[in-house]
Amino acid sequence: MPVAPVFYGWWVAIAFALMIFLSTGIRFAVGPFLKPMVADLGVDRASFSLVVSVSVLLYGAFMPVVGRLVERLGVRTVTVMGTLILGGATAATGTLTSLWQLYLVYGVLFGFGLAACGQVVAAAVIARWFNRRAATALSILGAASMAGMSLLVPVAMWLVLAFGWRTTHVIAGTFMIVVLLPLSLWVVRDSPESMGLRPDGDGAGRPAASPRAVERTSVATAIGTLSFWQLGGALFTCGFSMSLLASHGVPMLTDHGYAPMLASWALGLLGASSFGFAFLLGWIADRWGRRPVLAWLYGTRALLFVGLFLVRDHPWTLLALVALGGATMAGTLAMTSALTADIFGRFSVGSVFGTIFLIHQVGGALGSWLGGVLFEATGGYGAAFALASGLLLGACLLSLGINERFKRAPALSPAAGG
Repeated sequence: MPVAPVFYGWWVAIAFALMIFLSTGIRFAVGPFLKPMVADLGVDRASFSLVVSVSVLLYGAFMPVVGRLVERLGVRTVTVMGTLILGGATAATGTLTSLWQLYLVYGVLFGFGLAACGQVVAAAVIARWFNRRAATALSILGAASMAGMSLLVPVAMWLVLAFGWRTTHVIAGTFMIVVLLPLSLWVVRDSPESMGLRPDGDGAGRPAASPRAVERTSVATAIGTLSFWQLGGALFTCGFSMSLLASHGVPMLTDHGYAPMLASWALGLLGASSFGFAFLLGWIADRWGRRPVLAWLYGTRALLFVGLFLVRDHPWTLLALVALGGATMAGTLAMTSALTADIFGRFSVGSVFGTIFLIHQVGGALGSWLGGVLFEATGGYGAAFALASGLLLGACLLSLGINERFKRAPALSPAAGG
């Protein structure tokens, strides 16, 4: 009996997972660079954090534009361009000598490169390839993101300690171009229809996946719905908390007395744990709904942030906390993009989720910048982590009320005959 070939959508998902692994991993690895770059460039943590905030904010600001470019030019053109810009900007960061250069290269170019081969582009394309198993496929992206944090944060710390932050940037940028460019050229494809296939690999002999209520919704229409703002408002807190952790997690743990490598491995273990939980949460969401999984992630992450700040002088307790904390980290972007496809249509994820992701990045920019400002003002990270926990609890409540059915505001029209 012939073995059925693997649905090509899974190869597309794996290719994007590798892109997310490297691009998101190097973004999360900013923590190991903070102290040596601050010392070498002669700036304080608040100034450096503002550069990171600009990069994060522009990453989000470019997302709606990149989403539309995917819909018009095709995914290969966008990801090839993004790979060259991202890898080049990462390598060039290692040559910088002043703060204004850091704003230009790391703030602007790095931010655009991330947008062009990051989460929204991947989610927009994956949502076209899958319907019935969308949450599982999108969870691969979330798992790759957490795996990037798991491996690249400690690897970056080791390289920085061994070779310095400048050489580390050059190595990382070169490696990204060598790995990601072939994937962009030869693996990724826009949609199953472009290859004569159907979403989820459904063929003539199998029942089609359950159709969504709509296939395409304009951004202007989506913004007029409550669901858009519920998704965006909750995702704002995801951006705030994750950017705070990426920029200030390692410095905070070293300030609390943990060795630099232990602090990096703690975040690495958090990513590794998230990698495993991502697939489980995707499987659960495809069977029992995305909304309760999303609320779980926000609520339990609030507890994780409290624990990360309070646990001191107990390395094994810290490692146990982050090992369990993986269940709180993996899936907010996957669940939000899956809900976006469910509510607004699979061909609208690039533009609609791109706009929602801009809200996420506004939160990310604020989290990175405010973490540095509150540190300089208070001498610690307690206020920033407490604020993140409060916002996450609010997002949990907001997610529970998301309407998973597309609902336009009613249009008024004159009555017949009058």
